[in-house]
Amino acid sequence: MVFGSLFKTVPKGGGKILVAFASQTGAAERIAWLSANALATGLAKHRVSVAALGALTAAQIAGAGTLLVVTSTYGAGEAPDSARAFVRKQMAAAASFKGLDFAVLALGDRKYDATFCGFGKSLDRWLVAGKAKRLFDIVCVDGDDDDAAMTKWSEQLNRLGAETSAGQLMPGPPQDWLLAERRLLNPSSPGGETWHVALTPGNPAHLNWTAGDIAEIWPRNTDAAVAAFLARHGLDGGKSFRWRGQWTFLSDIIAHSRIPQDHEVEGIALDWLVERLEAFPHREYSIASLPGSGRMELLVRKAVKNDGSLGLGSGWLTHYAQPGGVIKLRLRPNPNFHPPADGPQILIGAGTGFAGLRAHLLHRQHKKLGEAWLLFGERSAATDIYYAEDIKAWQADGTLARTDMVFSRDSLPKRHVQHLVAERGTEICAWLERGASLLVCGGLDMAAGVQEALVAICGQDRLDRMTQAGLYRRDIY
Repeated sequence: MVFGSLFKTVPKGGGKILVAFASQTGAAERIAWLSANALATGLAKHRVSVAALGALTAAQIAGAGTLLVVTSTYGAGEAPDSARAFVRKQMAAAASFKGLDFAVLALGDRKYDATFCGFGKSLDRWLVAGKAKRLFDIVCVDGDDDDAAMTKWSEQLNRLGAETSAGQLMPGPPQDWLLAERRLLNPSSPGGETWHVALTPGNPAHLNWTAGDIAEIWPRNTDAAVAAFLARHGLDGGKSFRWRGQWTFLSDIIAHSRIPQDHEVEGIALDWLVERLEAFPHREYSIASLPGSGRMELLVRKAVKNDGSLGLGSGWLTHYAQPGGVIKLRLRPNPNFHPPADGPQILIGAGTGFAGLRAHLLHRQHKKLGEAWLLFGERSAATDIYYAEDIKAWQADGTLARTDMVFSRDSLPKRHVQHLVAERGTEICAWLERGASLLVCGGLDMAAGVQEALVAICGQDRLDRMTQAGLYRRDIY
């Protein structure tokens, strides 16, 4: 196995492969490394290099020989943070890739249908425009559990000499955790309900994550709803079927799928019914605690739809799941939001984005690091200051050197955290001059507003350099 320098001189046609990744939450990076390992240890014994796409130039890509790209898409079809500068500085211009063979694995989510895998597709087109030759058509992956797409990717890797499978490249199954606590944090808030949810692991070995990591939650139907469906149709919930790559009881399959209407079931063979069931997607939440606490804590906004029904994930966690009941959960490492250097740090967020920032502040408190500045926005100061006792403790022990908050319902015109960032531009510049890192956690609209304010304060080039150095990190949803 050889993972060498990217640009070491090797003979042309000598099995040189460059695997590049552009990752927002770590999934693309993980698959890239696993793919590279499978190629380097396979029968062909390729010389394989791995690099972040954002660190490459068009000239370096042109000289790769064979290029495999694994990339996610962020926002409305955009590049992940680490590749934003690459788009502006490399993809904005035509380039020659004659002699380059390539393939793209694009990660996305079909609920954003218009922009599904948008960046991966634009990268594929850019390479073709430069006369690069596709090894095979772009493979688009819908979420973490798209077995069909990952099977296609693994089969193509094996044609290149790897030895791997979809199961080896995909994340493992979820674990069983228990609902230990559920508490409403903002009664009478002018915004939606926000809940503190605490989970304990069925296996203590699962208490293993880093500040910035993500919990993937598998929502489900209630036991009563599942039992009623099975009884209405005379079905045996103990019968097993091959589902999502594993043998699973019918009752569990129904629990984790949209329950069909009765007319959708009548006259249909059971095997076909199972194949047609629409499995619930998992929901992702920033983790608000550290493993040392013995439990995982989440900050969950209860989503209420126009018809009064509850959001899939938030409804399960805040309303339907029973205390002591099982919550299916998978940990996802999120290296792009792990703690950066130990120097000064500016933490910016809004709403339930406080979850990710809280984990980082707990990390800094544990390491006895001071010089942190929190800028946070919510609806009302009377109801929406989450974890106020934590904030007081961080202020008292020096973890927080400065705290600025803004509440949109308490002023006219409304002010949000991006306005606060713009107003504190001079002080933010001074902190950055001292080497401060920037962490942003929260919704897309907030993050876009904060990004715009930061560009006005310190310039796009500086933010690009901070991103490449790991000093500007975002957890955006």
